[in-house]
Amino acid sequence: RYCDVSNNTVQQDATDILENIPPNIEQFIASNNNIRGSLPASLNNLPKLRQFNMASNSLSGILPGFTESLAILEELDLSNQTKGLKGPIPEDLWRSLSLKRLNLADNRLTGTIPSLVGNLDELEVFDLSNNLLNSSLPSELGMLGGGGSLKHLDLSNNAFTGVIPYQIGQLRDSSVLLKDNRFQNTSTT
Repeated sequence: RYCDVSNNTVQQDATDILENIPPNIEQFIASNNNIRGSLPASLNNLPKLRQFNMASNSLSGILPGFTESLAILEELDLSNQTKGLKGPIPEDLWRSLSLKRLNLADNRLTGTIPSLVGNLDELEVFDLSNNLLNSSLPSELGMLGGGGSLKHLDLSNNAFTGVIPYQIGQLRDSSVLLKDNRFQNTSTT
C-alpha cells in the first residue's frame, strides 16, 4: 500500500508508471526523478490514495481530476515540474475535504481560485506560487484550514489582481506570501 521511488533516476512516462499502480495503494511518492509526459486524464482507479507526490519531475500537460480519490486524499504535491503542468486547476480538487497539503507550485497553471477554496477545512499547506493564475482572490481564502490549521499560504509570483481580501488577516498562525502579483491595495472592510 506504500510505494516510494523518490530521489532516483527514473526516466519513464508517467502514464506507463501510473497504469501499473495497484488500486489499493495509499501512498505513492515518486518525487525527484525524470518522469515525463502527461498524467492520465483521471486518477479515479486509486480510491484509497491518501498521498500522491510526484514533485520535481518533467511532467507536462493538463492537471487531471481526482474525483474518486478525493474522499480521502490528504496530500497532493505536483510542484516543480521542469516542463510544467498547464491549464486550470480541476474544480473537483476544491471539493477535497480531507486535503491537508496542496502544492502545485512552479508549473504553468492558469485560471482562478474559486470561492470553493473555503471548503478546504483541513488544509495546512497551500502553495500555488510561480504559476500563471490570475483574477482577484476570493474572500473565502480566510476560511482555509477552518481558520486554525493552515500554516503556510503561498500565492506569490502569479498574476493576481484587485484588492487583497481583509479575510486573509484571519489566518493568524499562518505564513502568508502574496508577493510579485498585481494587487492594487488591501481591503479594510
